[in-house]
Amino acid sequence: MSRDGDRGTATATVHNRGSMVAAMVRLSLLQEDGARVLPTLYDDNYLWLLPGETHTVTLSWPASALPSGRPKLRAEGYNTPPVTGAAEQHSQEWGSRHTLRS
Repeated sequence: MSRDGDRGTATATVHNRGSMVAAMVRLSLLQEDGARVLPTLYDDNYLWLLPGETHTVTLSWPASALPSGRPKLRAEGYNTPPVTGAAEQHSQEWGSRHTLRS
């Protein structure tokens, strides 16, 4: 996770390890208690992922909207179960790799 002025930024990598297309995969940035961090901007969302395909998404939000500094990321799709995971912090970078099985 990094900070650019009064905004937090992060990247998330989503990977479809299933054998079918993962349809309409939507990412949601969450606070520790599960509430959505609003407003969050995504450079891409509602993804269609082929089997084996990986996609990286950049997120940004007002730093004041995430006071704990410990985000979670949820990935859910039309034909995939929701996957929620804690973000891993690596110095100034925030990475979260979510696996979807369709």
